[in-house]
Amino acid sequence: MEVLTFDADRLRQNLKFCWPEEVTARNDEEDFDDFEDATNLVKCLWPGWHLPLEEERSLLQRYTVSDIRLVLVGRPGVGKSSTGNAILGRLAFSPGGPSSGTSSCCWQSEWVFGHQVTVAETPGLSETSDDAVKRDISTCVNMLRPHAVLLVTRVGSSTVEDLATMRQVEEFFGMDVSRYTRILYTYANSAAPDIERQRRAAGPELLFKVGYRYHVLNNNPDHWDGQQVYDLVQAVARMVMAKGGEVYSIRSTV
Repeated sequence: MEVLTFDADRLRQNLKFCWPEEVTARNDEEDFDDFEDATNLVKCLWPGWHLPLEEERSLLQRYTVSDIRLVLVGRPGVGKSSTGNAILGRLAFSPGGPSSGTSSCCWQSEWVFGHQVTVAETPGLSETSDDAVKRDISTCVNMLRPHAVLLVTRVGSSTVEDLATMRQVEEFFGMDVSRYTRILYTYANSAAPDIERQRRAAGPELLFKVGYRYHVLNNNPDHWDGQQVYDLVQAVARMVMAKGGEVYSIRSTV
């Protein structure tokens, strides 16, 4: 069992810091999937809180994570190939593959920081994606049985387009997919972007859908950042552990 502890009275007193959209959108009866979901929400509702949050975890529920399976989704041309290469640390995917929206889904594996990581690249999703593309992605997901879905988007991209893509993912994969989804903001410059400014400018809706789980990744092969990859892999590993190895599958196909 995982328990998030904090001073409820102080939290209520500081709710003036909340973003109204986030407070009203959360169902009070909803359970958290894991400790990360709970802490992300508290930190967003109460940005002035700087003391550590406490976690209690039963030793009987610990799960050893030996492999991690990821599916990359996103609009055409967002850089899923280069993102997969950055995660695996090698040239595993070539540009112009499934991202074009016409090729089949494919996946590659590599040992990454002690985990056997498998990354699947899928055709680009857009308003014009046909049933063949959706069937291909569905088959890929159900064969791979991923632990997490990474919605790839570029830093500075259109929030409207990102939200449209996420809604399309939910419509096709099922609303339950948000429990497994993490937003992956990518960039290709040597200097890291101001992601907090980006997050504030984008508003709360997109991150709210995925429990405020997001990462930043430089997918330029000339500026590979091992720390970013490590943080991503470890975050997914913790999520897999919290879910007891639970994987995602699409329950119905087009």
